[in-house]
Amino acid sequence: ARSGGGRRSPSRFRSRIGRVPTFRRMPAAAVGGAAATRGLASGRPSASAAPCQSRVPSPRARGRSGGISTTTPRSRAAMIEYVTRGEWYDGEIRRFVRIDNENPPRKRGVLFAGSSIFREWRELRDFAADVEPLGADVLNRAFGGSTTRDQLEVMEQIVFPHDPKVLVYYCGSNDVNAGVPPRVIRDNFLEWCARAFRRCPSARRILFVSIMRAPQKAPVWDELDEANALIREACGGEEGGGPLGPRRGSGLKLVDFVDVNPLLRDARLCGDDGPHFHVNPLLHDAQLYRDDGLHFHPGSYDRFAPAIVDAARRALDECGDSRGGGTGVWEGDEPRAMKK
Repeated sequence: ARSGGGRRSPSRFRSRIGRVPTFRRMPAAAVGGAAATRGLASGRPSASAAPCQSRVPSPRARGRSGGISTTTPRSRAAMIEYVTRGEWYDGEIRRFVRIDNENPPRKRGVLFAGSSIFREWRELRDFAADVEPLGADVLNRAFGGSTTRDQLEVMEQIVFPHDPKVLVYYCGSNDVNAGVPPRVIRDNFLEWCARAFRRCPSARRILFVSIMRAPQKAPVWDELDEANALIREACGGEEGGGPLGPRRGSGLKLVDFVDVNPLLRDARLCGDDGPHFHVNPLLHDAQLYRDDGLHFHPGSYDRFAPAIVDAARRALDECGDSRGGGTGVWEGDEPRAMKK
C-alpha cells in the first residue's frame, strides 16, 4: 500500500478496551461534495496482493436468520461490470467483481471500504472473528493504496451492488501523503456519502474512522489533523437527535465520526514517586507499527478494532429494523464458516 459549526452531538460507547472517544453525527441532508483534485502517489500494491472476501452464515447465524439469503441471484439480476481503465487498481476491482458475480454476497449488511488499514485488517487477522459481534453479514472491500478520489471512482462496483445498511469508511491517509488539500479530502468523503445514500436504498449509517496519526506521517500531521477536524465538524449536524443522537428506529440517515487516535497514544510507565502511566496526547505508540511506521502489526488491531466494531454495532441497533440475512464473512475465493 502507499504511504500516504455546527452544534455537535456527542455520544459515547464502550468496548472491551475501555472508554472510547466521542464520535459525532452528520445528517444525510448535509452531505454533498465538490469535485476534487486527484493525488498522485507511488507504491501502489500489486493487483494480486488483496484477496477478496465472501461469506457464508455460521450455524449460529442460520439459527437467527433461517439460512435464507436476501440476495437476488445474479442470473436474474444485472451482473456487476467493470471496464479496465488503465488504473493501477484495475486488477483488484476486477477480482472483487468476478467473485461477487460468481458468489453474490447478501445485501443490507455492513460494508467496510477504504485503503490499506482496512485491507490488512482483512488479510493479516481473523477479520471474521473480529466482526462477529455485529451479528450481521459483513463485507470488506478495501483496497490498499487508494485515495478518497479512487473510492469515488469504483463505487459502482464495490458499494452500490451490495446495498449495505451500515458503511464503515477509512481513507484519506494516502491523500495527505500526496499533498491533497484537507478540504478536498473532506469534500470527496461527503460526495461518497451522498452517492451511497442516493444509490443504496438500505443505507442508514456511515462511519468515518479518523485518519490515523502514524509516525510515518509526522511531516504532514498538521494537514492530517485539519482533515480530521473538517470531517468531524461536518458530522456535527443536529437533525433528529439530542446529545445521544437519534431515537432508536428513527430511520434517519446519519454519518458518524469515530476517533480512534486516542486509543493509539503512547502510554509509558514512568515516575520516581511510584510507577504510573504517562500518556502523550500527540504521539502514537511506535511499537504498534511495522518498520515503515505506517502499517500495523496484526496484534496492534486489538487497540482500535473493537472500537470500530462497537460503533458499527451501535449504528445497526439505531437503524431500528432487521439486520438483513445471516451472519458471516467471505474470506477469499472459497467461502468459510465464521468462527464461533
